[in-house]
Amino acid sequence: MALEAVAAGLRVLRRHLRYARREPAKLFWIARRVVEIVATGRLSAVLERHRAAGDASAEYKAWLETESTLVSSRRAALERELAYAPAKPCFSILMPVFAPRQEFLRAALDSVTAQSYAQWELCIVDDASTDRSHIDGLLALARDDPRVRVHTRAVNSGIAAATNDALALATGEFVLFLDQDDLLDKDALLHFAAVALHVPEVAMIFADEDRIGSSSKRGEPFFKPGLDAEWLLTTNCVLHPFVVRTAWLRSTGGMALGVDGAQDWELALRSSDQISADRIVHVPRVLYHWREHAGSTAAAIYEKPAVVDAQLRVMQAFHARRGERVSFTHHAGGWRIDRPLPQPAPRVCIVVPTRDRADLMRRCVDGLRTWTDYPNWECVVVDNGSREPAALTLLETLRADPAFNVVRDDGDFNYARLCNVGAAAAGGEILVLLNNDVEPLNPTWLTQLVVNVVRPEIGLAGAMLYYPNRTIQHAGVVLWLNGVADRPYIGLPRGYAGIDHRLAAVHSVSALVTACVAVRRMVYEEVGGMDVAFPVACNDLDLCLRVSEAGYRNIITPHAELFHRESASRGYDYGTRISSQAQRDEELFRERWNVRIPVDPFYNVNFTREGPAFRIRHPGS
Repeated sequence: MALEAVAAGLRVLRRHLRYARREPAKLFWIARRVVEIVATGRLSAVLERHRAAGDASAEYKAWLETESTLVSSRRAALERELAYAPAKPCFSILMPVFAPRQEFLRAALDSVTAQSYAQWELCIVDDASTDRSHIDGLLALARDDPRVRVHTRAVNSGIAAATNDALALATGEFVLFLDQDDLLDKDALLHFAAVALHVPEVAMIFADEDRIGSSSKRGEPFFKPGLDAEWLLTTNCVLHPFVVRTAWLRSTGGMALGVDGAQDWELALRSSDQISADRIVHVPRVLYHWREHAGSTAAAIYEKPAVVDAQLRVMQAFHARRGERVSFTHHAGGWRIDRPLPQPAPRVCIVVPTRDRADLMRRCVDGLRTWTDYPNWECVVVDNGSREPAALTLLETLRADPAFNVVRDDGDFNYARLCNVGAAAAGGEILVLLNNDVEPLNPTWLTQLVVNVVRPEIGLAGAMLYYPNRTIQHAGVVLWLNGVADRPYIGLPRGYAGIDHRLAAVHSVSALVTACVAVRRMVYEEVGGMDVAFPVACNDLDLCLRVSEAGYRNIITPHAELFHRESASRGYDYGTRISSQAQRDEELFRERWNVRIPVDPFYNVNFTREGPAFRIRHPGS
């Protein structure tokens, strides 16, 4: 365990203890959390996450220094674009207020009045604060600026009800939500107006954010992916700033009542479910500063039962509307959706291309037989011209096993063709493409793939793969990282969640390595299977992108885990030019996809495209 990771963990612990001063309940939570991490064997992974967060903090400080030099030129460019716009949208900023700290409220108000874009109105609703010392200041602001409207409630009813009252005051085309102690970036509305100009049908906009301490020091950036409808099911990954069309919000009933503390997540889920993806835009700029102070949500490192209960009600209502019967498990990193296996369990055919290397194939077979609790599967082994006696003997024994079907293909190595041959020989509703150097780590791996891939919106469902030393080998693929694509998180310990906890949840990815993926047969056949024009490299990436282009979503689940001895039989890996054929495959992939998908939608453009994934890229580079 690296000393840097331990030091980072101690720094985080000290910060937690600082927030927990004079509150024994919070101290108890911290102690219980430490015991849980150690008992579940995740100490190394958690410390690595804190180390990565520390590195990101240092990178972000340098990023901010350079970013500040570019703000004026960007602002001028946006203002020139908007100068000739036939109409400029008005943004209604909704601000519920209750017992605010005066200095934080004043800073929040100043961040609105200082906006570089002038077409806004501020709709403030005080939710019957017992201390009314701030009211006179709000009323004075409204007298001085006609764009400010203030309403005071006689009865405290919670943040959602107060927000709905603010919505009733709104006359703008769009509404934006601002907490009483947070800050809008000076150019936030300018960026949103530019989106409305370029995407006239836009109905939902969100952007990146960071946190700001009471000392006004900015840190902890959240550079978000594009809308990840899968991750959003268990995590509010939209957060702030969040803009929606006023008419749409009113037509759907405004903010949901009875889920205070999770009302923004409920709205994000509702929006993503009812608004088509082409009308949702992510702006990869840090346009919102979430205030972190003792007692704020941003600093809420402790369990809050009321919020957890509200989140549960949000998820239950959302899935009930969809007619989905699921259950939920809450853990330290967030939520997990437990999906039932369809009854009867669909037939799964596992397709395993192989050649020689009986040692690898035997491990794979033994894993299927002893570490797979799924009740209805078969395996098609596609033998690509094995010659070694041990391999031939093993294949003969498999032919005698009714769970296995061995087909022979003596052609030149073409991974895409071998997978297609296996799929054609298979009889199941669901195909699982599996390398011969992969073996299960947990018995529920296949069940977890199946319960996800049977969903009609899902294309490919991938698994977490680990090296034999239990460090990460595959957790999805980032397009155009270090060439055509590369894998993030390589070499980090099992249980590593990423600094945003995304890796601990089922989430969307553009592409997967097909060393272990599930796909419905109808989807595989709809896109024509794997393209044999990619014999060695990029065949899996190409398949994933064609599946996405057909309207399906590719996901990876951390709940399906397997060991992968990483192409031990072929020696192939992204980023390593092992043959002239691999180079030709990469060139073809670029020709086919570089213009159609120039950036990975699930990888923020503020992250580097060279070196380790998720490092912050120098602005302007």
